Amino acid sequence: MRRVTKNCNWPVTNDTHKSIQSLKALMISDTHLLGPRRGHWLDKMRREWQMHQAFQTIMMMLSPDVVFVLGDLFDEGEWTNNKEFQEYVERFYRLFMVPPHVKMYVVAGNHDIGFHNYIRKGAIQRFYKLLNTSSVEFVTLKDIHFVLLNSMAMEGDSCQLCSEARNDIQHISGRLKCSEDPKYCFGNKFKSLNYSRPILLQHFPLYRKSDSMCTEPDSPPLPERDKPFRLKIDALSKEASEFLVSKIKPRAVFGGHTHHGCLLHHKYENLGQLEFKEYSIPSFSWRNRPDPKYMLVTLTPNDYNVQKCGLPQEATIVITAISMLLILACFIAKRKYIGR
Repeated sequence: MRRVTKNCNWPVTNDTHKSIQSLKALMISDTHLLGPRRGHWLDKMRREWQMHQAFQTIMMMLSPDVVFVLGDLFDEGEWTNNKEFQEYVERFYRLFMVPPHVKMYVVAGNHDIGFHNYIRKGAIQRFYKLLNTSSVEFVTLKDIHFVLLNSMAMEGDSCQLCSEARNDIQHISGRLKCSEDPKYCFGNKFKSLNYSRPILLQHFPLYRKSDSMCTEPDSPPLPERDKPFRLKIDALSKEASEFLVSKIKPRAVFGGHTHHGCLLHHKYENLGQLEFKEYSIPSFSWRNRPDPKYMLVTLTPNDYNVQKCGLPQEATIVITAISMLLILACFIAKRKYIGR
């Protein structure tokens, strides 16, 4: 684990001003901790040990300033009762422990609370309370703005969850407009900010018809890559995506959900040639893919750069474990032979 982590370094931005402080953000997604119903206990123990070792090695060797977990923390979050969910959250924080000076932010995924039409009463509230989050969060770190979003709140109907989320996004849009141009400030309604285009963090990808345009080495294999997306389940709807982009005007978008990697370049000509890149981060769990990934992102108010990093391949781990067992067996057999 250390050897693989040592090969990954923080990317460098083009901002050369010594007075500008960069922010080092670790982003992971889709940890899918198994719950009380699915999966064998041995598989559960093995996967959690792997992720714990990987995460703690990253924290120790790379020392990020902040950690973002982009949804599907849990595999069975939407089905658990309150007691089981409390235990789920405690286990998550034990496995993904961060030092006191490092802040961790999470967004909700469909496996955490359920898809929009299947969210049970109280599921959202307990997730927000125990994980210290909300449907829409506006976070500023070193003058770098982040918008964290619950993708299920972008269904587009008139439910309370969606209405409140849209109102929050409108408010954030007003704050950003005010910080960019004082003519959009109305009295003391908005708290002053140093303007920079924000980073959008969510679980679902923005609107796309499929992953057919994804050409990263860790993109979905064919023919899965060409499988049409179910909107509001596999990705946000076109309307929700255009609403978000028009209000927030992100300079980059990060998400998960597909368990695969993808890099897309978006251009909105109707929004003054607005351009940005969208990154889908592969799953951090060996249960979802044989080569889990995470992303290192170095940010300043005006620039950012990303480095996608891999964890040891499942085959490598298995071969290493078998080799160590064989060496141990040979050592024990040799000691017994010498002792005769």
